[in-house]
Amino acid sequence: MFEIKRIAPDVLAMKVAGRMTKAELERVAEAMEISLDENEKTHIFAEVRRLEGLDGEALAAWPKRALPILRKLDRFGRIAVVSDTGWIRLATRIESALLPHVRYETYKSDERDRALAWVKGETGFPHGPALQLIETGDPDVLGYEINGRLEAVDLDVAAACFEPAIASGRPLRVFGRIRRFEGFDPAALLAEPYLRMKRDLLGRVERYALVGAPVWMRAAALVFAPMFGVELRFFEPDEEALAWAWLGARPKEERALVA
Repeated sequence: MFEIKRIAPDVLAMKVAGRMTKAELERVAEAMEISLDENEKTHIFAEVRRLEGLDGEALAAWPKRALPILRKLDRFGRIAVVSDTGWIRLATRIESALLPHVRYETYKSDERDRALAWVKGETGFPHGPALQLIETGDPDVLGYEINGRLEAVDLDVAAACFEPAIASGRPLRVFGRIRRFEGFDPAALLAEPYLRMKRDLLGRVERYALVGAPVWMRAAALVFAPMFGVELRFFEPDEEALAWAWLGARPKEERALVA
């Protein structure tokens, strides 16, 4: 089974199952070339089931046919691959890491609607917000949780949420819980709201408790904490109550920064 269609002026959607033929790959190339010529960015939504590779003619013809497209990699935008096959998702992640300018996100079939919404630009979060705000009973204690890949929008919204406490001018304490960290969009660390938040926090944080931080994150934190006069402690996931006690606060409510 093969299908490709344009579902928005700058979005192509594909369904692939079985072994792809030369004619099918030609349709993919033509659709991409037309979209790349007509749009500043082209976004791809691909559903892949039971992929069995390319037939002989397709395998021989594709490298030459794909060369003009590869020269326009910087014109591709959001690319989502939906598949329940583990090796396809792994191969997609590897290709994303190897190809410049291109970023893929992988999803299972039960995440199809989220994948499609992200590709169409209806949400800025490919897998939901990675940063969650933890409200406390103390206005001078800031809390957050990281679970996934940080996007620029995560940090922009965090900066807005933490602004009242930062503007108070009082000493602050910070609680951070790391459930899963999958990296960050490089643009996120250069966004003006985030840079302003980091600048305004310098010298203001008295205590910083990190729960569940991986070894590399602990090492980096230990390098920078003394430069800014921060008393830093690490806690294992089952020691969270000790972390809150050390900060002299308790969690009040946890909520996603963006729905």
